[in-house]
Amino acid sequence: MALAALAAAAVVTSAADPSLEVTLEPRRFGIEDAARLEIRVLEPSGTPAVDLGALTNLQVAGGPSTGTELSWINGSATRATTFTYMVQGVEVGAAAVGPVTVRIQGLELRSELIAAEIVPGSVVPQQPAGRRSVFPTDPFGDLMQRRQPTRSARVELRQVLDRDRVVLGQPVLARVVLDTTAGGIDGFEWVDAPSYPGWWAQRVEPPERIAGEVVEVDGIRYNRFVVARHVLVPLKTGSLAVPGVGARIGFRTGSLFAPQQVVERTSPELVVAVAPRPPAPVGYAGAVGDLRYTASLEPQRIAFGESAVLSIELKGSGNLPLVEAPALWPNSADCETYPPEEESSIAFDNRGIHGSRVWRMTLVPRNPGELELAAVELAVFDPAAGSYRKQALGPVRLVVDAPLATPTPVAEPETADPQARPQSAQTVTDAPARGTPQWLWVVGALAVGLLAGGVVTFFVARRRHVALPPRREGESPAERARQLQVALERWWLDARAKPRGEALEGEMQALRRELEAVRFAPGRADHSETVSDLEDRVRGLMRRA
Repeated sequence: MALAALAAAAVVTSAADPSLEVTLEPRRFGIEDAARLEIRVLEPSGTPAVDLGALTNLQVAGGPSTGTELSWINGSATRATTFTYMVQGVEVGAAAVGPVTVRIQGLELRSELIAAEIVPGSVVPQQPAGRRSVFPTDPFGDLMQRRQPTRSARVELRQVLDRDRVVLGQPVLARVVLDTTAGGIDGFEWVDAPSYPGWWAQRVEPPERIAGEVVEVDGIRYNRFVVARHVLVPLKTGSLAVPGVGARIGFRTGSLFAPQQVVERTSPELVVAVAPRPPAPVGYAGAVGDLRYTASLEPQRIAFGESAVLSIELKGSGNLPLVEAPALWPNSADCETYPPEEESSIAFDNRGIHGSRVWRMTLVPRNPGELELAAVELAVFDPAAGSYRKQALGPVRLVVDAPLATPTPVAEPETADPQARPQSAQTVTDAPARGTPQWLWVVGALAVGLLAGGVVTFFVARRRHVALPPRREGESPAERARQLQVALERWWLDARAKPRGEALEGEMQALRRELEAVRFAPGRADHSETVSDLEDRVRGLMRRA
């Protein structure tokens, strides 16, 4: 058996992307009659917003009434949302609807213009009093009903929970199932859709192909179809209700050509007993279920000025989406830390909630050497055991290699040309003979001394300038900040022992923090100007040592 989709004057096909169907029935009706305008959105990815557009010679007499359909065609699931209006003519003559526009999460669907005709009086045949079915009629129904007797069929809507007693935070799998002995199901439409106040709820997507399952309830064999599935996590203790649901169901008691029947069914409210957890130990972050913590460090050996990443993973089945970041981390006073970043891989299916969540924290050592990140104890509440399961993470060891010492730049003395000395001496000796004034030679000597001092100062400053690594093409601000920090740390190994080292330590520490902030800034925003300013400050600090 297959569940067939319902749509007035429309044939349903399964589609991956949302699509729109608009029907007006009848197209020709009297001024005293009303017509049925139905907007049907197939495979909606959110809540549709409907705009009827222009109503030419028509007015809305009622609606919209909304409904949700869940259908199966050859084992493929199809969802649809319908909006139904009743419209009447304003005066005799031509009429039109639309184009109708539906917007769903930024996607816009538009129909064609639908023409109609309004005639005098009433042309719609009178229907017997009673509620009009939303399901299509069977064109062979009268014929087949005369040929064979109608067999009674059972149709039941039930809610099934995988457990009715849990502890706070323990997941529950809730299913809405349709049990029937009928020969075929023509349609399904929610009257009271599932809702779960007091619960954290996540809908489980239906599979691509759905088949009925034969079950026995109270001695009666049914074909069971799963209509909806949700994973629920209780948010409070006590008796927590799972509200009942209701639906309108169209079915046939025999073959495809048997008379069609439409019934409404509801399921009763269910109650789940939610027990409180015992007082939580230190290190508990809300994990409930069959879950395990693990810790890892990568890399385990770095150079001074580099960083390492400490990861804590929570893996298994349980209330993964509701667990907070670890309350405790293996850490050392010799490391600076930055807020953790998270990565999740969680699945929701017939097994409930399972997968993993990983938190990663960046560590920056303050000093070289072998560091030990002290062990911590985290806890998970195990519902099967009824107690907390504690796990020790660590200790974790990190080796930080000391950087190579950078030699202090020393100015090389200017080498004089040996052949020039005799000539200079001869020039000085012979100068008085030519009558050159003595004061002129004194001034010249002073000028030469000042020039030589300037040259030496220039070369020393230049050597200090090139102590910073050159910029690389395509280097990001974070990478440049890392290069500057490594150069700063190496320079500080020698500079802190100099007489002015103590006076420069405060500025050095401030520069270190600002460089680290750029390296590990959340989102890695553009810090080009900041890095350029920090580079000038690092260079200026090195020159003052």
